[in-house]
Amino acid sequence: MAKRKKASNKIGFIAILVILVMLVLAIVGVCIDWLSFKGEALGGMISTKTQGVTLTELFDTLGESETETGGAFKTMAAFAILTVILAGATTILAGICKVLGWKLFKFLLVVVAIVCVVCGIVSVITTFTFCDKISLDGGWLGKGTYTPSFGAWLTAIGGVLAGLGGVFAAVKS
Repeated sequence: MAKRKKASNKIGFIAILVILVMLVLAIVGVCIDWLSFKGEALGGMISTKTQGVTLTELFDTLGESETETGGAFKTMAAFAILTVILAGATTILAGICKVLGWKLFKFLLVVVAIVCVVCGIVSVITTFTFCDKISLDGGWLGKGTYTPSFGAWLTAIGGVLAGLGGVFAAVKS
């Protein structure tokens, strides 16, 4: 029985470590290129240019916009930020559950972790929707196409895996 408890403790700590790594991954995703632009820039003077666009640059450009594209941006940014916040909450609640083991915190961990998974998935979906809208509008960089870049994928993957790890940690603690 004691051997089984020790193995469960190790698995719980490994789950918390994985959740922490996924939190860092989600944070890094928000900080690096969120979109990739490929097409003509500067009125056709530069053709077939590939350029990355960070979430900060998008905030500077579209943060105050009240157009349909601005609304799509605000939705995308909200889910990206919410994914990072929920990944952090999952990490904290997993640590509390490991130390205290209270059933209420286990329940909260499961709820927050499931919402984190959903927000991670919705983050990628809203990014694709935003890319479609901005490509149709012509974009601000020029004529071309926008696609999700590494940042969008890292944030989504970090959020989804942190949430799954949170559910696993709640079950194992």
